[in-house]
Amino acid sequence: MKSKVIYSENPYEHWSDITDVNGKIVLDLGCGWIEQGHESTTEYFIKRGAAKIIGVDINEAEIQKLQAIYPDHVFICKAVETKTDLFDLIAKYKPEVVKMDIEGFEKLLKFLGSLLTVREIAIEYHNNECKNIILSKLDELGFDILAVNRFGYFCTDVEIMGVIHAKK
Repeated sequence: MKSKVIYSENPYEHWSDITDVNGKIVLDLGCGWIEQGHESTTEYFIKRGAAKIIGVDINEAEIQKLQAIYPDHVFICKAVETKTDLFDLIAKYKPEVVKMDIEGFEKLLKFLGSLLTVREIAIEYHNNECKNIILSKLDELGFDILAVNRFGYFCTDVEIMGVIHAKK
């Protein structure tokens, strides 16, 4: 298993373990931040050949901007706060890749019995409890943990926050 320290929100560093989205449907949970000095995750995945982005964010202005820039993709203004919210998005859009950056709600993963079509997932965790829940659930669902990366910014303890990357 790989591990590195992440020093920015730039997707080339933050989500760099997701390398093969070419021709795939990507569910981008927490897709906002299009005006931050570098590409958004939506732009990052489109440039890597994603067939379709399903972008979800609670910031309506960001969703409207993304929809205007990328009309061939789907953008939804919605908070993902329940296991039903998460499962319904996966069941409806059938993503092969999921990027999850939904500030604490990543723990919803523990309530799912299946991730259906998902073969690759990267999840930003926000505390050690969430990290352990995610690692356990991904293992239970048959995913191989490829990386547990830690943040070198936003917090003084690099063990508190990070990104887990897994594949089936």
